[in-house]
Amino acid sequence: MQNTRKTVLLTAALLLSAAGAALALQKPTQAQLETYEQDGTLPARQAFARSLGTNRFAPGAVARFKRDRQLKALLGRGLAPAAAAAQLPPPDWRGMPVTGTPKVLVLLIEFGDYAHTNSSTTVNAQVFGAGVGGPPAESLKNFYSRSSYGLLTITGNTLGWYNTTLPRANVPLTVAGREALIKQALNYYDGIGHDFAQYDNDSDGAVDYFAVIWTGPDNGWGNFWWGYQTTFQDTAYKLDAKSFGTYSWQWESNPVGGAYDPLVLIHETGHALGLPDYYDYEPLVGNAGGVGGLDMMDGNWGDHNAFSKFMLGWLDPVTVSAGADSGTLRPSDANPDAIKLMPEAEAGQIFGEYFIAQNRDQAGNDLTIPASGLLLWHVDSRLNAGGTDFLYDNSVTDHKLLRLMEADGLEEIDTGAFADAGDFYTGAAAFGPGTSPSSSKYDGSYTGVSLGNIGGTTASTTFDYSVLNAGKLVTVTDNLFRPLKGGTCKLDVTALKSGNLSIKIYTSAGALVKTLYNGPVAAGPATYNWAGDTDGGRTAASGVYIVQVRGPGVGKTLKVVLIK
Repeated sequence: MQNTRKTVLLTAALLLSAAGAALALQKPTQAQLETYEQDGTLPARQAFARSLGTNRFAPGAVARFKRDRQLKALLGRGLAPAAAAAQLPPPDWRGMPVTGTPKVLVLLIEFGDYAHTNSSTTVNAQVFGAGVGGPPAESLKNFYSRSSYGLLTITGNTLGWYNTTLPRANVPLTVAGREALIKQALNYYDGIGHDFAQYDNDSDGAVDYFAVIWTGPDNGWGNFWWGYQTTFQDTAYKLDAKSFGTYSWQWESNPVGGAYDPLVLIHETGHALGLPDYYDYEPLVGNAGGVGGLDMMDGNWGDHNAFSKFMLGWLDPVTVSAGADSGTLRPSDANPDAIKLMPEAEAGQIFGEYFIAQNRDQAGNDLTIPASGLLLWHVDSRLNAGGTDFLYDNSVTDHKLLRLMEADGLEEIDTGAFADAGDFYTGAAAFGPGTSPSSSKYDGSYTGVSLGNIGGTTASTTFDYSVLNAGKLVTVTDNLFRPLKGGTCKLDVTALKSGNLSIKIYTSAGALVKTLYNGPVAAGPATYNWAGDTDGGRTAASGVYIVQVRGPGVGKTLKVVLIK
């Protein structure tokens, strides 16, 4: 192989993609990646993945969140839903509704040379019914009912199997070829009277989301016969006056002849709701490692994370912007519990940089995760200049939109490793300014965020937390002191970033008395004591003095009284 480091990174990052793309691709195997690199097809396959594009939230997802918050505020003021909605601009979101009981179409297609092995009744049960077995992925409906805490119940119909009677090789491996095949099946069901208008859940003139499941083998990652989500290009094609929007495209079973598994469809439906892939599309560009596979939108592993659920309106974390206290979190597989920590954070506001913690238990959608305990996420959801999209993603930007903080401090995810039990905060594990990873912002700014003393039970995990009070970056103790009797004036100063700090003391008339400190400091708190002396080494006269503090992210002027 040409480059061992490159191959390891490509393999690790793409294997962590345990799920498709909505514009996302179902993950390849390690053997496939090695083959693609050796046969020279890897660049073309990567280009196909990039062209699909859902390393980012779907267009309109940010606007949807903003509008939903505005609507919630109006309802909180006592307005009726219709009156509140009338005061807002029309929704910009064109995808599947994130709450309620939307209808989804599932279209089953088989070929003359590849007959189905799972009945439509079986597939329908694993999409819209009780499914097979139990959590986490017994059915699409059950997964999302649990994930949304009952706010989203996916309903719909399964049509098929439609048999083209022709060999699958007759399908051109192009967008037009794919859409011609889909239209052939849709036209058949339209001809026998199926109503497609029922899948336009928001009455915007388009079928919000549908899924196509086909028979036969795949032809490799980043290629036509693979699992992914995309958008119907023929906007002129309509049935029952409805055009067709986003859809997922996936196999009946892999390998061929096996039982149907709805896991890929569960992932792709996350894209239909607007969520991005959190795995790394481009391991040699920007950040690396995704979230270690530990999310439905990374490795098809576990539930959707607290940030995703916040974006979807399924939970609203408790926001702590200053101070210290203790808290309790119930398991998020069954409870909409999370806590957001960052100085000056705003309640209900998702845009910005902060930490968000949740209690993850090995139950429900999280049944197969590697441990139970607190997961802590570093979120940087600042927006672009237009306010329409996030600045960062988990693939090509210089740091991540969503980063899993590894409690064991090993920082293995960025090297391509999967998340493991050591990444959960339990027992004596702690997080703060002096830990690894630390609670600094991406630019190194000090936040004072800490979390520790974890206890309680899995069903009710307790912990202590603190957040820097941004209004108290400079505090003074003994602002009336007697230096001749051993008294000092104590200044506690918190620098938000590393840089140069200056602490100077002046008379009330503006004459410099003492340069208490002038030099470099690291981000974080430090204490400085003025013993009442001047730069000349004498004790200053009794009176009122002005203390001026200037430094990285901090600036304050205050008065102290010296009495001999």
